[in-house]
Amino acid sequence: MFGARARRARRGDGDGRARANEDGKGRRSENADVGVELALPRDVVIEIVARLGSERDVAACARACAAFRNAARSEGVWRKLLASKLGSEASVILPKRLEGEGELVSGTRREGVRTRTTTSATSATPPPARWMLKYKAWHRPEAGALRWSKTTAESSLEPAETKYAARYLHRCTAIGDRSKILLFGGQGGGSDFFNDLHLLDLDEPELRLKQLHVKSEGLEHPFPRCSGTLTAMAVNGVESSEVVALFGGSQGFFEGFSNSLRVLCADGERGVRVSEAAARGEGLIWREPIVRAHPHNPLDNPVPAARWGHSAVSLDGRLVLFGGSNTTHCFNDTWLLELVVENNRLVATWTLLLDGTTSPSPPPRAGQTACLVDKSLYIFGGCHISEVFNDVWRLNLGTQGVPLRWERFAAEGIPPAPRVGHAAVVLGDRIILCGGRGSARAGAVGKFSTDEQGLASMQGLTFFQSGFAMLDTTSRKWLPIQHPVMEETDGDSMSCDRITHVREHRTGHVMMPARNGCLLLIGGLGYDGVFQNDLSLVSLF
Repeated sequence: MFGARARRARRGDGDGRARANEDGKGRRSENADVGVELALPRDVVIEIVARLGSERDVAACARACAAFRNAARSEGVWRKLLASKLGSEASVILPKRLEGEGELVSGTRREGVRTRTTTSATSATPPPARWMLKYKAWHRPEAGALRWSKTTAESSLEPAETKYAARYLHRCTAIGDRSKILLFGGQGGGSDFFNDLHLLDLDEPELRLKQLHVKSEGLEHPFPRCSGTLTAMAVNGVESSEVVALFGGSQGFFEGFSNSLRVLCADGERGVRVSEAAARGEGLIWREPIVRAHPHNPLDNPVPAARWGHSAVSLDGRLVLFGGSNTTHCFNDTWLLELVVENNRLVATWTLLLDGTTSPSPPPRAGQTACLVDKSLYIFGGCHISEVFNDVWRLNLGTQGVPLRWERFAAEGIPPAPRVGHAAVVLGDRIILCGGRGSARAGAVGKFSTDEQGLASMQGLTFFQSGFAMLDTTSRKWLPIQHPVMEETDGDSMSCDRITHVREHRTGHVMMPARNGCLLLIGGLGYDGVFQNDLSLVSLF
């Protein structure tokens, strides 16, 4: 519809105005669009340009006529382009508008106001749209593009005023519209293990963790643990359902490994989602489902073995699990978990997708990250005892009727150093990694552990790499590692080497998209051996 209207507008309205700029031979002159009035409302023209979907197409459209060129400078166009690049997380990480947006833009026009689009040869060239600059900062990031937020300097250099105990190897998952984050468990100092549940609401004006009080089906709550998985899921056959699965974990390197499965549900009202109950701060319950093995699973491997350091993602409301280890085995198997309701009881079925014995397969590992981009699962890093990895593996889960097969994912550029215990987020087709510990590589920048006898030096993995690594899965490229600087109150910046806080030099932390173009890091074990409970923000653009 929009395309047809644009073509009719460019052909003219029958009064010869569109032909006024042709030369005597019927060809359009170089400045043919100067003085042309496009008989379309400005917001319609903007919508046409915004739907093009790429910077290259917008640039080509801008060359077509003055109306499209003006629209290509619109804040709304570039915000939509950036949102398309960031995928499902755009609703969380992008502000609805920038400060001052919606006021006068280029002369007397305002964003979103329906006006006729005109131009003249004497019009002054307006400044680039601020959203355009943000888009380009994300699309082609330059060195120093990331910055630690000033709120980080103000809040997390001092002991946090929170009941959230310092810890690492805790787990988190986004629920609802992904603006609410649940955090569970972890390990703290003095061999303390936790089974508390906290909520972080990104819509609150001040970031803080609120402890949730949860009932339990039966007498016992989930046991205190670290390094399990916490994953938002759905219940098959229950419309708009939302639950959270807690699987596995351990109480240390040598004991307490588990393959237990508990499911966090909204209690009482049928159809109420976990996110809604969590926002109210009541009505949550841990349920223990009936666990079954898919009939095609091997008899000697019916369900996932007890483990920690495994990874899980949510795929169309189901859970996909990979890897992990216990005292006797390190795994590279891949499982699918589905939930249904039978006779008013929650039933969980495990299906073995790949047992890891066929080639190619990722080597067995624990402490890796698993990320879902479109319908493909990406595995990065992890370790097998003291062997640490920085390889990437991809498993396409989106093609029906085709046997599943791992692919060693080759990417140009310099990969980050081998590591375990790092954190990752997905923004569109990019995976962002930070933290973890492992072995140093030539040219790598980072910090060596100063805690020679503690957890930060376990297994001889003492190198904590600096910076944030980005993998572009579409172009198959590792982008240059970003080393954020800290903004001071006067607008200047300072190197993180001058700051005593651990920043990204930590392991066993969690990371998630936050408001206003930021990533949020919570907790972990610093390179100095100190457990963290900070909420640290780093600005992407």
